[in-house]
Amino acid sequence: MDFELKQYSKAARETAKNLRIIDDTLFRLMAKNKKVCQEILRTLLDMPELIVIRSDAQYTITSLHREIIIDAFCILQDGSYCNIEMQKDDSNDDIGRVRFHASTMTANLTPKGTDFDNVPDVKLVYLTEYDALNSGQTITHVTRCMRLSDGRYVPVNDGEDIYFANTCVDDKTDKAELMKLMLRRDAFYNEKFPAISDSINYYKRTNGGLNKMCKAVEEYAQSVAQMATAEANKRAEEANKKAQAANKKAEEANKKVEEADKKANETIKNLLNAGKLSIEEIADAVSEPVDKIKAMADEMNGKK
Repeated sequence: MDFELKQYSKAARETAKNLRIIDDTLFRLMAKNKKVCQEILRTLLDMPELIVIRSDAQYTITSLHREIIIDAFCILQDGSYCNIEMQKDDSNDDIGRVRFHASTMTANLTPKGTDFDNVPDVKLVYLTEYDALNSGQTITHVTRCMRLSDGRYVPVNDGEDIYFANTCVDDKTDKAELMKLMLRRDAFYNEKFPAISDSINYYKRTNGGLNKMCKAVEEYAQSVAQMATAEANKRAEEANKKAQAANKKAEEANKKVEEADKKANETIKNLLNAGKLSIEEIADAVSEPVDKIKAMADEMNGKK
């Protein structure tokens, strides 16, 4: 084993060995290669002439209210932008997530003062291990449409295109073949996808590639641990704030009770001093026990 690889834990090396393209850690490395992204997009979008001039992995985009991290951010030769997004967890609201990502990209990538006819075109390719739309298709193109009076739907070219692709529907096309390759844990060579094949062989079979994968695995583990700690601290802080708020409400409630008791006692003393009502009548008037009124009367008269 190469000396550099020995510095990583056995768990990190085993995890790296079993990584698939659809896994964040490996895709993050492969997506830095624009030829890999170009091959994915050419195949899935049926655009054999598409050119990726730049690709960035784990690209951060900030919107007005929150930050998103794009798995692979690509700039295409025609000036449009594309986000390749991997998703394995089916607990998300995929449609809402995609809508938010596409709108955030559009807003962030549009310079201030841009005329609406110059708003950049954006594409979002959403790759999943499940059929997110339940469409029964390997890939589904989603775009805005207008409904005509005869019931037909006609696409509206607004510059935004969404593509949902999955690994579970095999329609026997090159698209499905590519999606199946994303689930493989071993190195492979497929002549239809030379850039992807060269990249997976580099990371799976060379010491340099394995070293980068192991390093990425440990960095990812540290990042997850840090996020978990931050989330735990956030929850603890929120719980503390709720406890403080509850204590404040309890204090306010106690203060109100004390003030009410004070006013009630003042009323009782005034009624006793007036001498017009009996102890029983005062107790009934202020809804207090007779014993309490009698004790206050004795205290006022100097009796123990």
